[in-house]
Amino acid sequence: MKKKKYWYKLDNAGKIFPAVSKDDRSNVFRLSFYLDEMVDPIILEEAVNKILPRFETFAVQLKNGLFWNYFAANPHEFKINIEPAQLCKYFKPMNNRGYLFKVYYLNNKITLETFHAITDGAGALHFFKSIVYHYFKLRGFNIDHEGKILSEKPYSRKESEDNFVSNYDKDKRRNLKEEKAYHIEGEHFSHHWFLFVKARVNTKALIELVKNKYHASITQFITALLAYSIFKETNDFIGNKKPLKIFVPVNLRPYFDSITLRNFSLYIKGTYDSNRTDWTFENMLELTKEQYVDQLDKDKLQSRISSLVGFEKNALLRIMPLFIKTIAFKIGYNILGESISSCSISNLGIVDLPTGFKDKITDVDFVNAAYGLSMTLISLEEHTNIIFSTPVKEMAIINHVISFLVKEGLDITIDTNFKEGYDEIL
Repeated sequence: MKKKKYWYKLDNAGKIFPAVSKDDRSNVFRLSFYLDEMVDPIILEEAVNKILPRFETFAVQLKNGLFWNYFAANPHEFKINIEPAQLCKYFKPMNNRGYLFKVYYLNNKITLETFHAITDGAGALHFFKSIVYHYFKLRGFNIDHEGKILSEKPYSRKESEDNFVSNYDKDKRRNLKEEKAYHIEGEHFSHHWFLFVKARVNTKALIELVKNKYHASITQFITALLAYSIFKETNDFIGNKKPLKIFVPVNLRPYFDSITLRNFSLYIKGTYDSNRTDWTFENMLELTKEQYVDQLDKDKLQSRISSLVGFEKNALLRIMPLFIKTIAFKIGYNILGESISSCSISNLGIVDLPTGFKDKITDVDFVNAAYGLSMTLISLEEHTNIIFSTPVKEMAIINHVISFLVKEGLDITIDTNFKEGYDEIL
C-alpha cells in the first residue's frame, strides 16, 4: 500500500513513552467492541488498511533522529492478529511492521491496542469507530454515519496538530514540582499478566445516585470511592508519610477548541492525607469536588501546558543527543511520573455511535495498562462499564468499590479474566 511521504515530531506528551516503556510499564491501552456476530478477520484486515491513509498520525513508524524520535510514514500493509490472553502487552513496533497499534479479533470481539506515544483515548476512539464502521460497510451493511464517523468527513490538518505546542505561552510557565505519592504494594502476577474486572451498571441508575444523593459528577464520585476503598482496605496507608494521589486524565480538546487526533490531555488529581485517620466517603468526596473545580480552570491548564512545553524548549535539552535524552527522560519519569501517582482513573464517557450501530455493537471495553491499579469508565447505550486492571493479586480494594456500589442499590454484573487458581499458578 503506497502512501505519500510525511513525518511528524512526537507531541509533547508522546515524547516520554518510547524512553520509559518496557514489559512491566507498557503504556498501551485497549478499546474493544463486542459485535452481534462472529468477526470475519479477512474483512477486518481489509477495513483497517482501507482507512489507514485517512489517518496519517496512525499510519506511521517510529524513527530515531540525532536529537529526537520522530514519526515517518509507514508504507507497509497492516496485519491483524487473533487476540492473545494478555491485556495491553508491551510490544516492539519492529515486530508489528513498524506500527504503534495492534488490531485483534476473538469470536465476536474487535480490539484496538494503542501505544500511548501516538494518541490518547479520545483520539484512538475516533480511529477505532472508523475501523468498525468500514468493517460493516465491507460486510454489506448500509449504515448512515450521521456525522459521527471521522473517516467519512474530509481530512483537516488540525487533526494532526500538536496542540501542546500551539497553546504554549512562555509567560504562563510555572513550577511543576510534585511530592512523591503513596503506592499500592502487593504480590504481582507473573509474566506481566494483568487482572481484568468489569463491573457493568445501568447508566441512568448510576447518574441518579451520583447526581441526586451526592451532588457530584461521576468522575468525582468514582475518584472519592476509590480513595475511600484504599483507605479502608490497605494496612500501610494510614501513617504513611506520602499522600494518596489519584491521577485523572482530562481531555483538553473542549477547553482549547481542538480536534487533534494526537495526545492532548493532562492529569488532574485527587490528593488525600495519609496522616488523617477519620476519613469518611463523604468528606473524601467533598475534598475531591473542591480539588477538581480548582484544577479544571483553563488558565491553570494552559499554565501546565506551557510548563511542559517549556521544558522541551530548554536549550540544553534540545542539543542533547537522543541517547542522552533517553536517559534523562527515564530519570525525569521516576521523579515526575510514576513516583508521584498512586493510581489512575480514566473516564472516556459515552461512545457516540450512529443509530445503525445500536443493534450491531453490544458492549465496549476500555482498559489501561496499570503499574499498580487503574480504573476506567466507558458508557454504551444504557450501561456503563467500570473496569479495573492491575498486576497485583490482592483484590480487596476492587471488592470494596463493587460492594459499596451494591450497597447503594445498584445492580452490578461482573466479568473478569480471573479464574480459580490464577493467584497460585501465575
